[in-house]
Formats: sequence, C-alpha cells, structure tokens
Amino acid sequence: QLAGLMPVIQSGNYYGHPIPHLANWVHPNVFLGQPLVAQGFEHEFWRALLAWCDRHTRLSLFLHLAHVPTRGRLHDALAAVLREDARPAATVFEEERAMLRSAQASESYFEAALSAKKRKELRRQQRRLCEEGEVTFERLTDYSQIAEWTAEFLDLEARGWKGESGSAMRSHAATRELFRFAIAGSAARGRLERLALRLDGKPIAMLANFLTAPGAYSFKTAFDEDYARFSPGVLLQQQNLALLDREDIDWADSCAAQDHPMIDHLWRERRAIQRESIGIGGGLRRAAFRTLIRLETGRGARGLQ
Repeated sequence: QLAGLMPVIQSGNYYGHPIPHLANWVHPNVFLGQPLVAQGFEHEFWRALLAWCDRHTRLSLFLHLAHVPTRGRLHDALAAVLREDARPAATVFEEERAMLRSAQASESYFEAALSAKKRKELRRQQRRLCEEGEVTFERLTDYSQIAEWTAEFLDLEARGWKGESGSAMRSHAATRELFRFAIAGSAARGRLERLALRLDGKPIAMLANFLTAPGAYSFKTAFDEDYARFSPGVLLQQQNLALLDREDIDWADSCAAQDHPMIDHLWRERRAIQRESIGIGGGLRRAAFRTLIRLETGRGARGLQ
C-alpha cells in the first residue's frame, strides 16, 4: 500500500498556484479509494503510512485520500491515529450515493421504494416489451462464456451516449482491457454476478456486480437506448434487488454518482464518500497545511468529519 502513493499535483488551485501533495491511487473507473488492509491491522497500517509520508514529503504539503467511505473500521482507525499525535486533518468534500442495505426481502423493498403508480407503469412497459419478442432474464455467477458476455457488454455500452462521448469502456484500449481483466478475474474467483435482460436473445440491459461478502459493488451497467421507452435498465435493477435475499450479502454500493436519476429512486439507503486531507512532515509544513485548509474550507484542520 505504501508503494501505491506517489507525488501528484492537485487539480484544484489555491490562489492560482498548484499544490504538490501525496495521494492514494485512484482511476476514473475506480469508485472507492479505500486501501486494502488486513483486518486487525488498521491502526498499525495508518501509523506506518503516515510515518512514511513524513519521511518522504519532498515538495508535498499534505496527504490526500480520495473516494474513501466515512464508516467502518479503517475510517475509525484513521481518526484515532490522527488524534494520537494531534495531526491536522480535514474533510474537504463529501457526497452521498445510493446504497442497498435493508432487512426487507426484495419484493417488499421494491414495493416500498416505488409508488403504486410507478410499479403499474413498469408492469405496463414490461408487457409492451414482451410484445416486441421473447423477453428473458439471465443471472450468471460462474465463468461460462465470460469472453462472449464481456464483448456483448462492451458493444452495448458503446452504442449509447457513452460511446458517442468517448467515455465507454470500449472507447480506449486501456479501459477496454481493464474491463476484460476485471470481469474475467472476478468471475474466476467466484466474485462476479452478471445480469442481462434479453430480447430474442439480444441483450438490451446488462450489469456486473462484484461480490465481496459481506458487501457487493455494482461496477458497471448499460442498456440499449433504442428500447428506452420500456425502461430496460429499471426492469433489470428490479431483478438486481435479489441481492437483498442473499444470506452472504448485507449491503451493496451502487458506485453511482450522487443524485443519480434512476438508482436513487430504487435504492433508498445512502453511503457517504469523502475526500480527506492530512498534514504531513514537520511543524512548519503542518502549519502551512492548516492555513491552506482554512482557506479552502473556511474551517480549521480539526480532524475528519
């Protein structure tokens, strides 16, 4: 984990000047920046990491952690370690995204999440979709036909607005290979769930969940915009609520943007995700960091929220 840190230049400027800092490794297709730490070693990890940062500041003024959750053992351990040596730190940004966490069964959860009028409209859309051809639903958790499924997903996503904007996974060789590697690797380890809604065998909505008991992550989803009038993405998400019925899964992270127009109405719980900045180095460097945080947030560097 220590090797995953590198000096970077923050995208935001302070009075027109970029501020060098150390940061956790993130990627445009990574939706959680929390490091992987063996259970029971959370405090030791943070102490070792912060000590390493103090010794390797170079020009960096602080350590920045992006896309980290606000709850859990790792976050609590970091807050405790920061208090141990009165190290300055601050939450500089926070957002909430849709999360699935409920003791309700999938059917009752669905009924509570959507109004009777909306559920009636979805049933009507499903009936109309069935008039277009044979509609089938597919749920796979094995390694069968993984290359074919991956190719179908990449094609489906690229046919929509993401393909037009150049942000589809297939738009660039690096992201295309990343998706193929992630899907194949997780399937080989029994940690992938693939869902697809098909019309006459052709996928019109697909999604991939990473299963990491006791949690799950909804990594990618796509739908055929030619069939948008039938809400295929929502129909598939209705089936995806079966995550609630799994004994090994307690919660699922949507990995979606805040205020997502579709998933926010169906997944009712929320997960808070933060960006955190932490002072490193000696006394003068930490004093400069405190000034910077006050300029950025209007508050002192008094710890994490």
